[in-house]
Amino acid sequence: MLQSLYLENIALIEKLGIELFPGFNVLTGETGAGKSIIIDAVNFVLGERTSRDLIRNGAARAKVEAVFNLNEGDAAFAALDALGIEYDGNELILSRELSAAGRNACRVNGTLVPVASLKSVSDTLVDIHGQHEHQALLDAENHISYLDAYCHAESLPIIEKIDAIVSRRNELMLKRNSGFSSEREREREMDMLRYQIEEIASANLEAGEEERLNAEKTVLLNAERIRTALETAHMALSGAEEGSALSAIDTARRSMRDIAALNKDYEALGDKIEELYYAAEDISFVLRDTSENVESDMQRLEEIEQRLKLISDLKRKYGRTVEDVIDFGKDAGTKLNELENAEALAAELDAKLDKLKAEYNVAADELSKVRRAAGDRLKRDVLNELKDLGMAKAMFDVALSDASGGEPRKGGRETAEFMLSANPGEPLKPLEKVASGGELSRIMLCFKSIFADNDRVPTLIFDEIDTGISGRTAAVVGEKMLGIAKKHQVICVTHLAQIAALAEAHLMVRKYDDGKNTFVETRQLNEEEKVQRIAQMMDGESDSPSALTHARELIARADKIKEKTADKI
Repeated sequence: MLQSLYLENIALIEKLGIELFPGFNVLTGETGAGKSIIIDAVNFVLGERTSRDLIRNGAARAKVEAVFNLNEGDAAFAALDALGIEYDGNELILSRELSAAGRNACRVNGTLVPVASLKSVSDTLVDIHGQHEHQALLDAENHISYLDAYCHAESLPIIEKIDAIVSRRNELMLKRNSGFSSEREREREMDMLRYQIEEIASANLEAGEEERLNAEKTVLLNAERIRTALETAHMALSGAEEGSALSAIDTARRSMRDIAALNKDYEALGDKIEELYYAAEDISFVLRDTSENVESDMQRLEEIEQRLKLISDLKRKYGRTVEDVIDFGKDAGTKLNELENAEALAAELDAKLDKLKAEYNVAADELSKVRRAAGDRLKRDVLNELKDLGMAKAMFDVALSDASGGEPRKGGRETAEFMLSANPGEPLKPLEKVASGGELSRIMLCFKSIFADNDRVPTLIFDEIDTGISGRTAAVVGEKMLGIAKKHQVICVTHLAQIAALAEAHLMVRKYDDGKNTFVETRQLNEEEKVQRIAQMMDGESDSPSALTHARELIARADKIKEKTADKI
């Protein structure tokens, strides 16, 4: 439940703390006293869209903090876990700040989060019913969702099954069509694949080939320079009897051989010189053979350049490397094979699609049956509620129609539309064409009352629920909200004494000024103050003896209704 609110620099409000209570809370006050500002502040801290106009004139920022007390099993815990936000005990704090520059700072239990994350948590905590929800009720596209929510225990598993079937079927349909709109387009694709495969295959590419060819090309382009360098190196090692490196090493080798027997260290040095001699001799042979094999072969150079050009052309079409080109050819072969065997594959896919459609039809038939039965029950429940709310002559129906066009669709075949006849003799018509503001408020209250047992959101806020009603109907609206408040915290902004009298906590909103600035305050009324406020709401006077008498009578009747409601729990 919403335990408290703290508002700072919100419109006319400089600083304001509001304590709220379990059960049925009402906010009353003169028109323009600031009740709507408080609702705007709640919407703000819950993550709804806002503007900088919310900030009090002259202030640098606006801030709202909401403290909630959670119960075990509340959906908010799962929302916090999903965001990785820690919590200690059952207290949850949401806060949001808005600077004059338009920057938001949202926090959940002190952790800075995006507005979307704040809203994902708040959606599990508070449901505000106001003009926006009126519009949602008028939109027929939302009616199937209302119906499914009414029978969610039966419909949800079937809808999940249907959605899974349709998703799988869409995947297979995409594969079945292969992205082609006609057989001619498929043939063109196969011709292109055959050309690509042949072009790549005829090149006989080998992995690493381009690197080897470039290395060979480098040698051919520098053949004379390389041969000269090799010959020079060979001559330096062994090209002359006297003065060559091998000759010098041989002299050193023979000198060490003469003294090797005198000392083991000399013998070891002699062995190393011996190894050096043979290594140099081997290198000399390699230099000689290599220089003899270096040829300035212009024909081979031309062949290599042509081959490298071919490789470059293929890379430009099919990949960055030779290996990429080879892989492209393999993939093209696989795709061509699939297309050439498209008829067999299509037959296989068609069989799977037929099976999925049959499964869909079974599930969709089951869902249609559930929805028809639920529509009948919802109709009966709504009519009973409307009767209590002063619309005994009204007719209500849930019109189901097939919107699938014979094709499987997520959510099942049907759309739903709520039909209403508010007055005797009038035919049933779509809700959006016949419902007045007061009737919409009552119908929405019907839904809230009917869905109360299934609604997991702990706090319901009703703003402008009393539009277009008075007298006995207003009293029944209050009784309905009192009933909802037995399983939820209810906060209602009202102008009607019949509703306010039923409240378990009555908060008065008052606007005042100090000659320079305007301020807003709230105060929980005690029993005598409740009487005075109810009298004022009924008669415009808070100290008129007759108004006070009527107020006490209304509160006494309300207390009896509360006792009866409590006995039913």
